[in-house]
Amino acid sequence: MREQKAAYRITDLAQSERPRERLAKLGAQSLADAELLAILLRVGVQGENAIQVAQRLLTEFHGLIGLHRTPYEVMCQEHGLGPAKTAQIKPALEIGNRMRTMSPDERSTIHSPADAAALLDFDMSALEQECDD
Repeated sequence: MREQKAAYRITDLAQSERPRERLAKLGAQSLADAELLAILLRVGVQGENAIQVAQRLLTEFHGLIGLHRTPYEVMCQEHGLGPAKTAQIKPALEIGNRMRTMSPDERSTIHSPADAAALLDFDMSALEQECDD
């Protein structure tokens, strides 16, 4: 049985502290990963608001990269997710990945092995393990 946490609702927060309001005022870049994920989740579960669920998921899956790596079916089994919410999170991560590669005029110039590694980091982070091929 899950431990009951002290539940507070997002509406209990000051308006300036709510993720959607912070997004509108400060921009997405100003939000923590848990706040961004909470916006995608929209609602929490009994005993946890969306921010708390998001923080738990980020901890359990070891951050956004862990969520990216985790198979859809595994995420669907996580308390607070399921097929619908997982189907919101996975595409959002993929959109971020695709946007990174869409804009030719904003592509990074590769001057070193570190530059190349940084460009491949996101794609490779989704792999289970390295191959010797």
